[in-house]
Amino acid sequence: MRRFGHDLVELPLSAGGPSVVYGKIPDCPAGTVFKNRREAYDAGVHRTTQAGIAGQAEGTQSVCLSDGYSDDEIQGDLITYTGFGGRDANTGRHIADQKLEQGNLGLVENYKLGRPVRVLVKESVLTGRRADTEYIYLGLFVVAGWSWGMRDGFKVLVYQLRAVAGDSITADETAETLTRGEETPTQRRSSTVNRIVRNYEVAASVKRLYDNTCQICSTRLETAAGPYSEGAHIRPLGIPHNGPDTLDNILCLCPNCHVLLDGHALTVQPDGTVLKRGEPAGTLTVSTAHNLNFSNLAYQLEISTGVSNLGRGGVDST
Repeated sequence: MRRFGHDLVELPLSAGGPSVVYGKIPDCPAGTVFKNRREAYDAGVHRTTQAGIAGQAEGTQSVCLSDGYSDDEIQGDLITYTGFGGRDANTGRHIADQKLEQGNLGLVENYKLGRPVRVLVKESVLTGRRADTEYIYLGLFVVAGWSWGMRDGFKVLVYQLRAVAGDSITADETAETLTRGEETPTQRRSSTVNRIVRNYEVAASVKRLYDNTCQICSTRLETAAGPYSEGAHIRPLGIPHNGPDTLDNILCLCPNCHVLLDGHALTVQPDGTVLKRGEPAGTLTVSTAHNLNFSNLAYQLEISTGVSNLGRGGVDST
């Protein structure tokens, strides 16, 4: 480029601020340990020394799990991560609703694009020992899903982060290693992780039951290879939702309605009324042979709006 009179310049995020880098950081593999957040900042893993999310509305580059945030949960290669905002700085309790903006919105953008996010975790989160103050880079994770939840009576954003095979180490395995007093495991190409094994016959069954016709908008798509529809889980699989992979928890939807359901723009009330962003948009078609569990629909309504009315059986963990 210089031969043609051009110079390559790395533009910063803002004046004097760090540049935006998604994905891997050169010479910094999963399993790298940092003495403090300043070291992780200087390495480019998590370019903020205070906030839990390093990102903007158009995308999030990294998140950091610190102690004091009991909402976060680790299960195998899955992490339940709660968004930023709405907390009292002294008590850690929620005092206001979180908003779908800045890095919170950026995580949703990552979900839509399939773009990975770097995950940094304080060692004490994994070991439960306050004296463990170093930070461990777990590697790359994808945002597998997002929803609204309730904490302390206020709305919060809840994200499912899944480890990227070959580009991460699993948090629970790391915790076991550290608890035994061993060194942090290094990144490797194969590992034992917690995967959800789906019963694809369940999805095939609901498609046959409705002849590939969408239960929400009645669309039936005909492709060159025949009719096409999608099986959509009402209560999502995996933590923190732990929905069942059964016929009573799945709908036959067209791709558009599936995306709107997963994106929390479509919800279904207990009487079968379909709401699109809170406004009535039709009635759910339900076959007499389809014994839907309407508590799953109520749960989906809850996580789409952040209104908890299911008590301890829902996502409320106040």
